[in-house]
Amino acid sequence: MSIQHSQTERSWIQIRLWLLVGAAVIGLFFTGKLIRADELDMPVESLFVFDQIDPQSQPHRPEEIGLPTPSQQLENFQQVSDALSSSAKKLEALESRLKSLEKSSLLPSLKETSGDTSTKTKDSANSEKTKTSEAKKSDSYEVGTDPAFKSKWASTFQAESEHKDFKVKIGGRSQIDAVAFSAASGPDQSVGTGGLNPRLNDTVDLRRGRFRIEGRMYELYDWACEYDFVNQLNVNAETFPTERDSGPLTAVTDFWLQMRELPILGTVRIGNQKDPYGFEHLTSSRWLNFMERSFCQDAFEGPFNNGFVPGIQIMNNAYDGRLAWQIGEFKNTNNPFAYSNSSGGSETVGRIVAIPLYEDEGRQLVHLGLSGRALEPQIRAPTYDKTTGIAQGPEFSQTRFRSRGDLRNGPPGPLNSIYADTGILAATWQNEVGLEFVTNNGPWSFQSEYFGSWLYNAATPSTANNGYQNNRITSGQQPAPGTNLGTVYFQGGYAEVLYFLTGESRSYSLIESRFDRPIPKNNFYVVRDHQRRNAWSWSEGAWQVGARYSYLSLSDGQVNGGVLNSITLGVNWMMNPNARLYFNYDITYRDFVNMNGDNGSGAINGFGTRLAFDF
Repeated sequence: MSIQHSQTERSWIQIRLWLLVGAAVIGLFFTGKLIRADELDMPVESLFVFDQIDPQSQPHRPEEIGLPTPSQQLENFQQVSDALSSSAKKLEALESRLKSLEKSSLLPSLKETSGDTSTKTKDSANSEKTKTSEAKKSDSYEVGTDPAFKSKWASTFQAESEHKDFKVKIGGRSQIDAVAFSAASGPDQSVGTGGLNPRLNDTVDLRRGRFRIEGRMYELYDWACEYDFVNQLNVNAETFPTERDSGPLTAVTDFWLQMRELPILGTVRIGNQKDPYGFEHLTSSRWLNFMERSFCQDAFEGPFNNGFVPGIQIMNNAYDGRLAWQIGEFKNTNNPFAYSNSSGGSETVGRIVAIPLYEDEGRQLVHLGLSGRALEPQIRAPTYDKTTGIAQGPEFSQTRFRSRGDLRNGPPGPLNSIYADTGILAATWQNEVGLEFVTNNGPWSFQSEYFGSWLYNAATPSTANNGYQNNRITSGQQPAPGTNLGTVYFQGGYAEVLYFLTGESRSYSLIESRFDRPIPKNNFYVVRDHQRRNAWSWSEGAWQVGARYSYLSLSDGQVNGGVLNSITLGVNWMMNPNARLYFNYDITYRDFVNMNGDNGSGAINGFGTRLAFDF
């Protein structure tokens, strides 16, 4: 049975085919690619056969007049439909790519492109030329040839060159304390019977006042210079207009030059610096968890020298800072002024840190650290008779362990009360070890350390050398002068937990392997809201609460330096990244026997506040 087509039917077939062909051409035009007939695997005549049809002729079968059969139409339609579907997919891919480029700022947005095409093409070409020129300039740039600076604020004032091979930071810190005490009758005795030296008095004082300048030069050299203007020194001048036997004196803290990116070694730092011993010791005083570090800072980490010693240090890391190590050779000094004119006193220090867990930029963190220190005590020269010049006894190596409280009642110097003290001990060698365990879990943080110190061939100095000074320095009941003590062991540690009420998390530096500056989510402010009558707009800043337990034992064998146990409760209000208020309550129990046999044991209560800011 033959298929007959009327004139209307043939016209309708022509219209449908033209619509399909037109749609295909339009779709291919928007994708930027025209599909050739040979790509559709069909003859050209099958698409353009309508010129062969005579409208006046009688109907014929499709195959007689050159029209495709229904099955061929269906096949052709399917091929065109597939081509359109493929074109649509390509168009979607191009649109997706365009959006991603707009987000990454590699291409202008659609709003930016809705203008003069010729102008934008010219601007785009100029931009590409500029980028190419800058790339060539960067590739051929010689370090140190373009030291022009641009300044900015990044938690401190800093200026740097375009290529970052020169950088300067200028800043400082100020800490103002107000502290009040109450003590049991045991600790609160006069100096003569072995109480705290001096008595626990309420105070308002500057805890730190430092000015700092640091920077980078020629890309690979870093440097730092910092001075602390809040120190005191015994001057034995009763007429001095501040406190008897003390006067202010500027002391250096950081004063070093380092070279970075050295093969194998990494970074080498030379000058006055912190030796790599202890986590809290290396954490800056600008963002301590409490007003003071634990007892271990005074007894082990930074005794008598403010934690800074002259020497050379090598630092390196691997696995993006997840494994770090530091080692150095230093001069064991007993003053905060970056020098020592005594012989002996060498100090070798090493530290290794592993970070088995580090996620979400340190919000999830586990820090494990081990540090060690080997020291040769300073050799103390004998006293000499002023008339004859004859030495009064032999020289000997000396050391001393002591600790001030968790709250201070004076700036660094002789006015601070000492809670525990061994007095001067003679020894030939000293080894120390420190363990670090620190975790961060969002707003929670936990920090703990343990320290132990072995003193070899220890003895109490003979009366001819140092008997008077030994009795004056410590009020503890010690063995008779010249007593051999063998090896003695002193130890201490602390554990503290803190929580951000406002949801912040402690920042951690993988480069330094320590906590870094905390950043509040919102700075504190209270201002009038001009959009609402009689209303105020405000933000709370960051609030943190914490508790710490600290322990120190300077008593072993015949040495009676005292045992301290303390609990410190704290609230920290961070108004912005550079300013904060501390509120600390501390209770310390001291177990101590005085040199006259009096009971020096008892509790010491203290409450302190600090306004701290840096710039």
